[in-house]
Amino acid sequence: MIEAQIFYSKLQAICREMGHNLERTSRSPLLALDRSYASAILTEELELAVQKQYDVGHLYALRDSVATMFDYFSYDLAEGDIILVADPYSGGTQGQTVTMAAPLFQEGELVLFPVVRAQMMDFAGEYPGGYHPEAFEVWQEGIRVTPIKLYHRGVLQRDVWRFLLANSRAPSLLESDLKAMVACLRLAEEQIADVLGSYRPEETEAFLKHIFQYSETQVRRLISDLPEVTFQSKACLKDEKAGEVPIHVKLMKENDSLTIDFSGTGNQVETPLNSPIASTKAYAVWPFLTSFENGIDLNEGTLLPFHFNIEEGTIVSPHFPAATAFSGKITGHFISEAVVSSLRSGGLKKEIIPSIHGMGPEAVLYPPIGKEREIEPLFLVPGFPISSSGWGPSPLYGEKLLVSAEELEMHDGFQMVSRELDNGQGMTVQLVNHRADIYANLIQPVAKNEEYGSIEITGSRTASFHESALGELLKYGDQITFRYPGKGSDES
Repeated sequence: MIEAQIFYSKLQAICREMGHNLERTSRSPLLALDRSYASAILTEELELAVQKQYDVGHLYALRDSVATMFDYFSYDLAEGDIILVADPYSGGTQGQTVTMAAPLFQEGELVLFPVVRAQMMDFAGEYPGGYHPEAFEVWQEGIRVTPIKLYHRGVLQRDVWRFLLANSRAPSLLESDLKAMVACLRLAEEQIADVLGSYRPEETEAFLKHIFQYSETQVRRLISDLPEVTFQSKACLKDEKAGEVPIHVKLMKENDSLTIDFSGTGNQVETPLNSPIASTKAYAVWPFLTSFENGIDLNEGTLLPFHFNIEEGTIVSPHFPAATAFSGKITGHFISEAVVSSLRSGGLKKEIIPSIHGMGPEAVLYPPIGKEREIEPLFLVPGFPISSSGWGPSPLYGEKLLVSAEELEMHDGFQMVSRELDNGQGMTVQLVNHRADIYANLIQPVAKNEEYGSIEITGSRTASFHESALGELLKYGDQITFRYPGKGSDES
């Protein structure tokens, strides 16, 4: 139906512009460079009409977070409201990521409305940035913002606003990012209203139904083409306290639908490796969605063919209040690895289902805590692991923009000595600290070798890290080296 596609293209353009506006107006490198955000439009039934994202973790979390907010504010929403949530146990993935929605009404009825989801630079927690390698409960990673109203009938709730800013070490930056999110939502509201003004309600409903059915048919066709065999495998990640934790995956095909069964997966752990259910579903489904050569629209129909069996109390669905901040950085990669390995067990070759996981070292840097009125953490991701194809980063690493040497030196006080591919097609980045003494929380999967890369500090001391670490001191003149794994390191 051509009319349906024209209508849907308009929604896609609004959604895409909403995200691009946030990226361009944000002061935060997490949004402007790392693109740690998603934009979407939902229906009055809270179905996903369209979603644009650069990070896999938003796939289910955006919609699930909105559902939690609407359940909380049921029958208490009005024109001009903006609602907000930032909680891994309210449909989200980690406490530092905010989901903000602007319910839109026409003649008193809820219609299509915009949503943005974005990671904040700092939202309380024991350490700046929210990535605490030794955290065992969610409050160590950040404040739990359960559903709240930021605007009520178009009026800013100043007590809520002040409360949010008071719980950040970087209130000026948080304020600018929240304002940017609000502005993007307000513009999208106007654009959606203009589009809806050209169609009758029954037309928009029919158009979306057609689009959802088309996306659903594409996914069901992919599932139908899978061999009639049992797909079963596992991936094991190492936890510093619990040791080896298995993630078991069994794929059960029923005609053209697929159940992803995590029975037998290890228990939740006392570190931030636990994966909230929204994150688990996203990383389990993504290997299938990346199989479409020309991509696929992210909407309700795309997700309908997938079903899940996930036991609570495991590392892929932890009980509250387990820590979760590393779920996307580390655990999600092992979830996708287990799914890909299961497909390979059924005879599918890597040319059909390529590996998409692939982790690399990261660091969150901050000055001594408690000595400055405002602290803006530095999220340091100067390179990337090479994908199994040998071109660019692994798909699960996201679509970050690579930070430039000039920006690092001018704004962050780090001189880039080198950034180059090694003979084995891995990447090595060497930086020198030209600012005052600074501390680093390192994000790195546990490994005995260079399987997932490494971080090395030299200068005033020499230390090499093949696992996450807390509060490592970088003195003036010290060199920090990031080694990222090369082609083939992400193969199952």
